[in-house]
Amino acid sequence: MDAARVKLYFLRHADALPGSDDARRPLSPHGCEQAEELGKFLAKAGILFDAAYTSPLVRARETARLVLDAMDSAARLRAEPVDALRNETSQPDFDDWLVRLPHAKRVLLVGHEPTLSARVRALLGLARTEAFEFSKGAIACVDSADRKTGSLKLLVTPKVFGL
Repeated sequence: MDAARVKLYFLRHADALPGSDDARRPLSPHGCEQAEELGKFLAKAGILFDAAYTSPLVRARETARLVLDAMDSAARLRAEPVDALRNETSQPDFDDWLVRLPHAKRVLLVGHEPTLSARVRALLGLARTEAFEFSKGAIACVDSADRKTGSLKLLVTPKVFGL
C-alpha cells in the first residue's frame, strides 16, 4: 500500500436501547454482543487500526470501545469523539474533515444511519440510496488513494456471526 492509500472502516453503531434522549441511548445487550463479536472477527482477520474516530453519541462510543477491547487494541488506541461523524454534519463538511485527517493506513470511523451509508456511497460514486445501506453493527472497508473516491473491499454484517 503506498503512503497516500488508506483503508477506511466505516462501522454503524450496534443495536441500542430505545430512549427519549437520542444522544444518551446506550447499547442493548444484543448490541454489546454484536460489537464484541465484530472485534473478535477483526482481530482474527489481522486488522489493526492506526486511528479511530467515533460520533460523540453514547451508542457509537460504546460500540467503538467494545470493538477495540475485543481486538486487544484498547490499551494502545482509543476512539476520538468527533462531530464529523454525527448525522447533522453535511457531506461537504465531512469530506473536508476526512481529507484533513492525519496520515494513517487503517482508520475506524463509527457513526450512524443514514449518513454513514451516504458517506460510503459518495466515496464509491453510487447515486442510488438503495445501492448501499448499513445494518446496525455492520462494517465496510473502503480503500482510497485520495480520501475522495474509493473501492469497497469488505462488508460484514452481524448476520455473519449469527446475530
